[in-house]
Amino acid sequence: MTMLDITMIAGLVIAFFILVSGPVRNNKGWSATVTPLASIIGSGFLVSVPLLASAIGIWAVAAVVGLTFLAFLIGGAIRYNIAKGEPIFDAAEVGHPIKSIETLSHLVLIGAYFISVAYYLVLLSAFGLKLIGWNDPFLGKAVATAMISAICFVGATKGLEGVERAEKFTVSANLAAIAALLVSLVIFGFTLPETYSWTAASKQTHEFDWDTLRFLMGLLIIVQGFETTRFMGQMYSGKVRISAMKRAQIVSSLVYVCFFILMIPLFPYFTSTADVAGFIDVIGRVSPWLPYVVTAGAIASQFSASVADSIGASGLVSTTTKGHITPKHAYLVIGAVAICVIWSTDVVSIVTLASRAFALFYALQCVVAVLVARHKGDSGKEKWFGFLALVAFAIAVLGIPASG
Repeated sequence: MTMLDITMIAGLVIAFFILVSGPVRNNKGWSATVTPLASIIGSGFLVSVPLLASAIGIWAVAAVVGLTFLAFLIGGAIRYNIAKGEPIFDAAEVGHPIKSIETLSHLVLIGAYFISVAYYLVLLSAFGLKLIGWNDPFLGKAVATAMISAICFVGATKGLEGVERAEKFTVSANLAAIAALLVSLVIFGFTLPETYSWTAASKQTHEFDWDTLRFLMGLLIIVQGFETTRFMGQMYSGKVRISAMKRAQIVSSLVYVCFFILMIPLFPYFTSTADVAGFIDVIGRVSPWLPYVVTAGAIASQFSASVADSIGASGLVSTTTKGHITPKHAYLVIGAVAICVIWSTDVVSIVTLASRAFALFYALQCVVAVLVARHKGDSGKEKWFGFLALVAFAIAVLGIPASG
C-alpha cells in the first residue's frame, strides 16, 4: 500500500467521522445545507468529468465554471422568491398570476422528480456494474427497474420515512469519499508519474460548434439540487434556507472547479461521452482503491437522492392535488413514469432529459420572481430575472445529449 493509499483511507475515515459526529449532525445550519449540497455534488459529480472531458477536453474546466455560475444566478431567483415571494404566495387568492405560475412550476417539478428518480438509479446501477466489470445497458436498466419497483412498493405500503432517516449517513459517506478523492488527486498531481502531463489535455483538438453549446445546455442536471431549500419551509425559516442555499452552491462550486482542475492530467483518458461510468476506469490510474471508495460513496448518495426525490415528488403530488392523491398512492405513479423513462431512452439521454425538465422548472421560478419583483416595484430585478427566465427556457428547449 502506497503513501497515497494510506493518506486517502485516513482522509476518508477522518472526514466521515467528523461529518457524522454529534456537533456536526445537530448543527442547524449544517442540517439545512446538507440536503442541497448532497443533491448538487451527488448526482452529477462523477458523471460530469467523462462527459465534458471527452467532449471538449481542457475546456471542461471553463464549462464547469460556467455551469456552476449560471446555477448560482438562477439560485438567486429562487432565493428572491423565498425572501419576497412566499408571503405573497400564502396571501394570494386562487387564480392570482403569481400563485398560478408558482403552482405550475410545482407541477413541472413533479415531472422533473419523476425523471430524476430514474436518472439517479440508472447511474447507481451503471457505477455498480462498472465496478465489477459489467457494461451491459440492458442489465443496467433491469437493475434500475428492480430498485425503483422496490422503493415505490415500500413507499406505497409502508412509507419511505424510515429509509430517509439514513440520509445524513449516506450523504456523509459520499462527502467523505469525495474528500478522499480530492486528497488523492492533490497527491497524484504533485507526484505526477512520467507518463502523465498537465499539458497533454491542452494539446488535444476538440470541435466547438452550436451542437457543443447545446450539449453543454443538456448538462445543467450536474449542478441541480439547490432548489430543494425552497421546499424546506416547515423545518427552517426563510433566512436559514437562503443562507443554506448560498452556502451549498458556493461550496459545491469550489469542489467542482477544484475537482476538474485536479483531473486535468487524466482528461486524455476519457474517450467516450457515452460511457458515463468511465470515471471508474480512469480513476483507478491514481489508486486501485479509489474506484471502490468513490463507487461506494456514489451508490450511497444516488440511493439516498432517489429516495429523497421520491418522497419530494409524492408530497408535491398530494399537495398539488389537495390531498385527492395520497403520498402513498403517488409512489405508484412515480414508479410507472420512472420505469417508462428508463426503458424508452439511454443513460446519456436521461441526463439531458432531466436537465431540460429542471431547466423548465427554473425558468418558471424566474418568471415567478419577475412577477414578484413587479409587485414590489423593483424594475431592475424584474428585468434581470426576465433575462434568466429566457436563458433557462432556452436550455429547456435546446439542450441535447452527447453524440457518443
